[in-house]
Amino acid sequence: MNRWYLLTFLLLLAVPASAAEGIPGDADADGTLARAEYASAALAYLDAAYMDGAGDLDRDDIRDAAWVYARWDGKPREVTDSTGRTVTLYRPLRRVVTFSGESLETLRSLGFDMDKVVAVDKYSHEKETFFPECRDKANVGSIWSPDMEKVLILRPDTVILYATISTAACDDIQKRLEASSPGIRVLRFDCFKPATYAGEIRTIASIVDEPERGEEFASFYGSTMDRIRDGTAGIPDDEKTRVYFEYWFDYTTVAASAGYNEKTELAGGKNPFATGTTEYPVVDPEAIIVADPEVVVKLAGQGLAVGGYAGHDPEALAAIRSALLERPGWSRISAVKDDRVHVIHSDILGGAQHFIGTAYLAKWFYPDRFADLDPHAIHQRYLTGFQGIDFDLASQGTFVYP
Repeated sequence: MNRWYLLTFLLLLAVPASAAEGIPGDADADGTLARAEYASAALAYLDAAYMDGAGDLDRDDIRDAAWVYARWDGKPREVTDSTGRTVTLYRPLRRVVTFSGESLETLRSLGFDMDKVVAVDKYSHEKETFFPECRDKANVGSIWSPDMEKVLILRPDTVILYATISTAACDDIQKRLEASSPGIRVLRFDCFKPATYAGEIRTIASIVDEPERGEEFASFYGSTMDRIRDGTAGIPDDEKTRVYFEYWFDYTTVAASAGYNEKTELAGGKNPFATGTTEYPVVDPEAIIVADPEVVVKLAGQGLAVGGYAGHDPEALAAIRSALLERPGWSRISAVKDDRVHVIHSDILGGAQHFIGTAYLAKWFYPDRFADLDPHAIHQRYLTGFQGIDFDLASQGTFVYP
């Protein structure tokens, strides 16, 4: 018996009866925790805890029963995740492992108690400035290389994975978890797609029982995205701003299937290289000059490891921009002639913060249409009001240049 199966076998032996599906204290197992059932369970617990009596429920069971009775009207909560799968929750989330930094960020936006997150993926773990509360949490690797032994040892009640990306890797993790840990809840959300994020906010808010906070955050997010959509509505295709969006690597752009192209188009940009099936195609340098983009946007981040939340370094982004301007033949491009070459960090254009970066794109593409749109103010409000971190954009981080 190898180490994985031995660990799984031992943990299965240790799974308490309370891990089985059902509301703790629901004595008749009818799916509803009635007032009398909750009172009886609570009294039995107190008798067992303080009077040497006999009781089946421990302190966590009683806390969960109280939550379900008081907050969920004594009934389980059904939620549908972004795979379309309905999950029935018989208890609140107490021990959460996230393999998705975007879901972790969304939980924090919704005011979820981060002490209930027991482990995070390695990329979130590395973001000490943005996720300072995760420095001492367990690191369970990535969806492509998960530390399943550590996950099982932590005995989470909930694990969050992506819904529509790297599905084979996430499916495999889910299968192994459900086979190894009866009663575990696996939830699948993306939290980075403009088409689905508002709905995911509300669903996750329902899961953590923060409907008012969820509506507040969804409205904040939606107001920015709706402002962008309304501002670009009705622009004829032949009048849209021509945009060359360059990925982290030189002369690598984004095609129609790439998320960055979706945000470019949401902001009203027209990508001359959107055709083709390759998500991030390499283009001929001469083709860029021929396309004559009116705006150039260069992505900084993972491939160009400067700026973002990691440090206040505008000179580094300025150097990236200068290198673009010095490319052979680029002096003939309209974007260069009109000083409309910009650098943006993936921290605010990918992931849960995509609405901030998309606001910058819209303002760069159509400064007259979006004269009253203030992406910097939106970003600061997000950090202060929803992320709850002490991060002053005036002196910390570098996200766009100029």
